[in-house]
Amino acid sequence: MSALAPFSPRILPLLKAPGKSDDTHLVVEDGALRCAETGERFEYLRGIPSLYHPSPEEGADVTARIRSFYEETPFPSYEGLEEFGELVAKGQSNPFSRNLLEAVGYNKTVLECGCGTGQLSHFLQLNNNHTLGIDLSLASLGLAVEHKTRNQLTRASFCQMNIFELAIKDNSFDVVISHGVLHHTFDARRAFGNIVKKAKPGGIVMVGLYNKPSRFPTWLRSKLIRVLGPKIDYVVRNRIRDARKADVWIKDQYFNPHETWHSIDEVLGWFDENDIEFLNCSPAILDTDGESAPGLFDKTSPGNAYQRAVTQLSWLATIAREGALFDVIGRRRA
Repeated sequence: MSALAPFSPRILPLLKAPGKSDDTHLVVEDGALRCAETGERFEYLRGIPSLYHPSPEEGADVTARIRSFYEETPFPSYEGLEEFGELVAKGQSNPFSRNLLEAVGYNKTVLECGCGTGQLSHFLQLNNNHTLGIDLSLASLGLAVEHKTRNQLTRASFCQMNIFELAIKDNSFDVVISHGVLHHTFDARRAFGNIVKKAKPGGIVMVGLYNKPSRFPTWLRSKLIRVLGPKIDYVVRNRIRDARKADVWIKDQYFNPHETWHSIDEVLGWFDENDIEFLNCSPAILDTDGESAPGLFDKTSPGNAYQRAVTQLSWLATIAREGALFDVIGRRRA
């Protein structure tokens, strides 16, 4: 098996030295990255490129607990020794990931903030897209890089970074995604403000969060699962075949050390603060043109406060059984 470059040629120029200005550039060396301007070296950790830069002390406790959790429980788990063809087939059979790939299109640069074990980043590098997955957990990134190397996926890149101190140049990616991650940070709103800067003007931003109120059934199950067992979880009961994958899912959903819950209206406020134009919501907002939009990135109406409230109550009967994760998509205004 031939060694692969850690970064694709379209991704490396978009990186910068951590804590430095966008005028810095990185050079790949043996087992390290070097800043071309200062000469500073950033050594790989456990074989993973690392541009991690610590945040101010605020939130350090939450960050440490989350980092420790995902070092022990890399998420999402692969189903055994999963080959790329199996991952693609699984992605194509999932309506959300299939629609996301179609919406991203061709020849794009995609940043996934909080990529975990890299499965979505690997899937989205189809269609000649070039992806960068960043995460805090070296254990998760180790699985991502192992899968990349074993399957010779040259357009997928991975690096350890701090979501609050990203070593990525502003205005650089066509699409920026954070799916199921920001609610595990100490300040989801601030984290969102950091990642949107990495999208090009006119670029797409997509954020997936636990929903309030439809996360409540998961909280309730977390109080019962030790007694009733993992089969009370819909996903374990109906979708997961691999025992290890089921165990990782249960730990992430029910025993995560930190999470917050969010509403559509809250995210719309974040969009306004960061000059992001609303495009769509997944699942769609009821009684709006989002229900019939052909593409995930199509421009639709956000509806009114009543429609959004009814939509989120309706999710108690749908996405609540799968963790209550919803996504809001927008476009960064030029």
